[in-house]
Parts: sequence; C-alpha cells; structure tokens
Amino acid sequence: MHLLLITQFLAFLTLVMANFFAPPSSSTPPLGPQLEPWHPESKFETFGSGQDVSDLIPAGEVFDAKKVSIAFLAKRYSLDPDTLFYRNGYEDDITKHAFVGEIHDGIPFSNEVSGHVVFNRHDKVVSVSSSLVTITTASISSSTPTISLQEAIKSAEETLHGTFVPSSSTASVADTDKEYLEYLANENGSATLVFALSVSNDSEGTSFLAYVDAHKGAVVAAVNYVAQ
Repeated sequence: MHLLLITQFLAFLTLVMANFFAPPSSSTPPLGPQLEPWHPESKFETFGSGQDVSDLIPAGEVFDAKKVSIAFLAKRYSLDPDTLFYRNGYEDDITKHAFVGEIHDGIPFSNEVSGHVVFNRHDKVVSVSSSLVTITTASISSSTPTISLQEAIKSAEETLHGTFVPSSSTASVADTDKEYLEYLANENGSATLVFALSVSNDSEGTSFLAYVDAHKGAVVAAVNYVAQ
C-alpha cells in the first residue's frame, strides 16, 4: 500500500515538474519558409584605381554622385534609369557613397532591392554592389490597391496574432495607404503590391514585418524580427 502511494506521488511530482519547466506555449504559429520573403542575389564588383564615368555626365554639368550613380547602375545592369531613385549617401575625404533604390509608379521596392556605388576622390567608381532586379511591366501588379489599409492591418493582425505598430509615434490607421505601400519582388520575376506592416505581440514576445497583398488581402511574406 505504501509502495503504491509513493509511486503515485512520484508520478504526480514528475508531471508537475515537467509542466513547471516546460517552455511557455505560444499561440503564434512559427514563421515557415513559405512566408520568408525572397531576397535577390547581390552582385559585387571592384574596379581597382577606378572606372571613369565622365561619359555619364551631361555636357555642361558637373559631377553629381546622385545622378551618376543611377546612370552607372542602369548602364551596368541594363536597367531603366526611370525605375531607379537616389535613397541617400555620404562622403568623406576619400570616397563618396551613393545608395540607390528601385521604384515603380512612385512606389519603392522592398526585400533589400538596392544598389550601392562607391566613388573615389577623383569621381571614379571603385566598387559597386547591386541586388536590383529586372521586372517587366506586365509582371507587376497594379499600383492601386483594391483593399484598404484597415483591411490589410486586420489580415496581418489575425495571421500573426499581434497588434499593428504604426510607422511613427504620430502615425495611425488614418494615415494614407501609400505610406505603407511597397513592391515585393518575387523569384519568378514578378512583383506584388503589398502593405508593409509592423505587427507585434508583447505578451508572446513576437515582432514581424508583414507583407500583405494589397489586392488579395493575404499575408504573402513576413520578416521575423525576433528570430534575426
């Protein structure tokens, strides 16, 4: 009798300890590989003492890193210069750096689609990196969303079990749709118009950047900030 009681007590104690030390459960589903956004391959080239780009400067104008970087990337990778825009840059005593993004109908591309051109003090290109993509107009979804920002937010919150986090402390769901619109480049050469929305759940310790299809309303990709 005593042996039976001891055995039952040990079994109960084992169950209690197992539950106590078990990791907290999460209602948020794991971010599967099917939701990871595609990142285009990045190319990197160097040019020794520098590649002359004086032919890219219009007659009568002086060197402008913003304009020349766009012209250089367009020529080097056979891109339409009208689809490129200068993001930002900086310079020091030795080099000038220009960062270029890709755009369609005034909407920028997401998923690390960018170009970086480095000039030396003689305004020659010494290195370039690019993950810019070539996408035909026929493969790009319409730049006019067919769902509202509020609908996209609801989809992201329900899918990732979190709460929408505005892009700034003064922003709200009343902000214009365009502030959150981006194009997501796909591996098959197409591009999807999406709402890029931050969604987090403090109690679960999750934080995502969700890409919601601006025409179908489904979350097509997400970046897991916590896992990075």
